[in-house]
Amino acid sequence: MSDKRSNLPIETLYHAVYIPLEYRDLPNEDEPLHVYTEIQNALEVIKTYKKGRLKSFKNYSDAVAFVKFGSKQLFCNHSTTTTTQEQSSNFKAPSAQELTTLKRLIQSGDLEAVKKMVWENPRYLIGNGDTPALLQMGSRYNALHIAAKMGMPEMCEFILNTVGDPKFIQWHNGEDECKSYLNPAQIMQDLYLNTPDKGLNETPLHFAVKFGFKDVVRVLVSYSQCIKNLPNKYDQLPIDIICSRKHQENEALKCEIRKLLEDQFYVPVLRTEGNTCQPIIGEPFSPTSPLNLNRDPISPRVEVRAFAGPMTKTQAIEFRKKWKTPPRVIPKRGQGDAFGIMGSPNLILRLQDTEKGLERVGRDLANEYQVSWKEYWPFLKDFVDFRTDEGLMKLEKYLEQRFKDNEELLFYLTTLINSVITDVYESADCEEESVNCQQMPKEMDTSNEMQYLSDGLNMCSLTTEIDNDEEDTDSIKFFTPPSTSEFPNNFDDDMQIAEEGLITFIEKSSPTKVDYAVYNALPPAISADTYPCIYRWRHDMKLVKKRDPYKFNMKPLRRKLFTNN
Repeated sequence: MSDKRSNLPIETLYHAVYIPLEYRDLPNEDEPLHVYTEIQNALEVIKTYKKGRLKSFKNYSDAVAFVKFGSKQLFCNHSTTTTTQEQSSNFKAPSAQELTTLKRLIQSGDLEAVKKMVWENPRYLIGNGDTPALLQMGSRYNALHIAAKMGMPEMCEFILNTVGDPKFIQWHNGEDECKSYLNPAQIMQDLYLNTPDKGLNETPLHFAVKFGFKDVVRVLVSYSQCIKNLPNKYDQLPIDIICSRKHQENEALKCEIRKLLEDQFYVPVLRTEGNTCQPIIGEPFSPTSPLNLNRDPISPRVEVRAFAGPMTKTQAIEFRKKWKTPPRVIPKRGQGDAFGIMGSPNLILRLQDTEKGLERVGRDLANEYQVSWKEYWPFLKDFVDFRTDEGLMKLEKYLEQRFKDNEELLFYLTTLINSVITDVYESADCEEESVNCQQMPKEMDTSNEMQYLSDGLNMCSLTTEIDNDEEDTDSIKFFTPPSTSEFPNNFDDDMQIAEEGLITFIEKSSPTKVDYAVYNALPPAISADTYPCIYRWRHDMKLVKKRDPYKFNMKPLRRKLFTNN
């Protein structure tokens, strides 16, 4: 069964309410069967029983078993038997005033304050019966209703990601691991996305659509649990009320929102672990028709490492074709009659950069199509786009921690080197030869701390040899430490870097392919006030690239590989 105005099937869910024995006056067989197909009816029942539990099932028999037995029932699903345990939360329920405070923080867009409150007490988002906590009782608005109505996509994404985090749910329940074959995090996401309000029976998607909040709509429909064809009180679907409350004359905005309400597709980059195989551009996929990967247990494991979207199916097919097949270039006079691909910058980039070549082409193509882009960065352990404020802020925090760690390391090395140098000169008794002995500067050159450590150790070794060989005691007068040798050609660049402070890179003490990949992924302009760590890191990278412009760059491709004989 499906609606003509949507390509999503309507799936029947059975909402079951388990009532603890302490509330029951009748035996189990005489107790009313609290299984409902409408979530509103189940919510009305759960309000009466404080310790009751509500669960949604796709199978009617499982819903009945939950109503009768609750935590004692062994559920069987596709020949898999596990135990569902219902536990009360160990956290105190927030007061009405505290919930009102959270509501106002959401309305003001104070994401950091909301994060702090929610992670101090999960019951700000999870109410009685493992249902969404209500922040506005009269209208029965949960946090997602309020965020969607205010047009805040980042707040919506945080709420959904938090209630969809298994660790957050387990923390609320006081469990070490999830013991139910049903995923409570997915159920909670489903309830947040599809629970209607009391007045107009509208979901958060209705709110975002009728007020014309395109970015909020994009966030909501990106979750597979979001049902796009739920009717409101007047039997209107979200697609029927686009911009009905705001931006009514903006036909372009209406068209974009209407496309978002269609099934959304993404075009991925598929890579194997360690790039043991060539990366490929995968077939377009959607939340309702996900990728079917790793069917062969013998083949290397394939994972999505980047994706562009959402977009319509037609756009996704066109996007993939353009991404996969570089445009052919008409040869100039004297180069033959056949079309060539040597002049295609996309193909050359893909062949030269095996680590991020596909992604670099995909970024530019996503910008051309004006669709979102995300790629996986192992050092962040997340999918981000460094062209957005969200991605830049994550990189800024990471580099800030790297600078802090390196400053602590530098302090340790300075202390160690001072100790080593002191011991060297004391053991060598160099008081009379102080003019000829190199002294440790009071303020150590932060860019050459490892060189000083090496020099100090060399001095230790030399002094030991002199003590053991008294025949040449005057040789120390003429010893020149390695650090005072002839200056290399890039000494000026070293001094320029040293003036900026300790050189810090993303993963190691010297630049790697990751540094060059991130450097290429950043936007042209970086604000020094907003992202000081990124600005400082990129400045150091510019100096490194100036000194060694060919590092990590492959040799030019041979032209004859792309010409027809």
